[in-house]
Amino acid sequence: MIILFIGRFQPFHKGHLDTILSICKGTDSVKIAIGSSQISFAKRNPFTFEERKEMVESSLKAENLKNFLVFGVEDKNSDSLWFKELIKSVGKFEVCYTGNKHVKTILLRYKKNIELTEHFRREKFSGTRIRRLVLLNKNVENLLPRGTLRVIHKIDGLQRIRNINKTGKKRIFTIGHSTRDIEEFVSLMKEYNIKEIVDIRTIPKSRHNPQFNSASLKKDLIKNDIAYKNIKELGGLRKANKDSINTFWKNDSFRGFADYMQTKDFKEGLNYLMKASVKKRTAIMCAEILPWNCHRSLIADALTAKGFSVTHLINHNEALEHKINKHAIEYCGSLMYK
Repeated sequence: MIILFIGRFQPFHKGHLDTILSICKGTDSVKIAIGSSQISFAKRNPFTFEERKEMVESSLKAENLKNFLVFGVEDKNSDSLWFKELIKSVGKFEVCYTGNKHVKTILLRYKKNIELTEHFRREKFSGTRIRRLVLLNKNVENLLPRGTLRVIHKIDGLQRIRNINKTGKKRIFTIGHSTRDIEEFVSLMKEYNIKEIVDIRTIPKSRHNPQFNSASLKKDLIKNDIAYKNIKELGGLRKANKDSINTFWKNDSFRGFADYMQTKDFKEGLNYLMKASVKKRTAIMCAEILPWNCHRSLIADALTAKGFSVTHLINHNEALEHKINKHAIEYCGSLMYK
């Protein structure tokens, strides 16, 4: 018998795990469909499909479970389209387990056998409850499998949940292109559903990685429905003032950029970035892979001070929520570092 289990897994918790382990007994295989696969960084859906997939796979493999497959199913604007998407993604199945009553209604309409997953103690094991406990700064580790915990720690997931609740849609991502090939870079942007790259290099070229020269990069991004814009007003390579107020920075490059942050040009560039992010999910891009080695960490400070959440993308399923530099002080509508 082939069984399907459908859930959003935001996050994948011990209730999900216990249910899958119980329905796996005596079956040929279990298909696991991750719903709302295209939605992430939202209050009800904080995690990406790839992050949730890793939570599921890591947790089940830790239980030595091998007869399972994981699929993504996007939301659709009609029940019939959603059912077609489901069948296209997962193929044949004989029985479906779900805790979602609307999903049950759709599947019954199309004459599929249904079981409601009510036996995993929903009053304790619920994604909604877990996210609420995170907002209350309560410990949730006893509610999550080790595989899920490993992923959440790697992506700073608990802080992400808090930031989403605090700032809503005011979010900007950052990325360093480093030595990635263009296919890997585009794949990473799609994983996080990035719709526009804002290039913050003063000189948007790379001698050693010509795939990130602005002309060729723009062409490759547009092919993949990702917009591109270079904002030189946010570029680095700025000289420090002789009477710099940013005495915290001993590094000349960072002190120079901190001084530049007081200027009209920087503020105009920052305003464009904030407005662009409202229209499309936006990532600022520079060269350094690690944000703390790059001036984009200072831009992230400025955005955080304006009420934005900033997520640094390091690699696939590896992200960090930005925390403002403790030496940053609001000063004349900008920041200074003391």
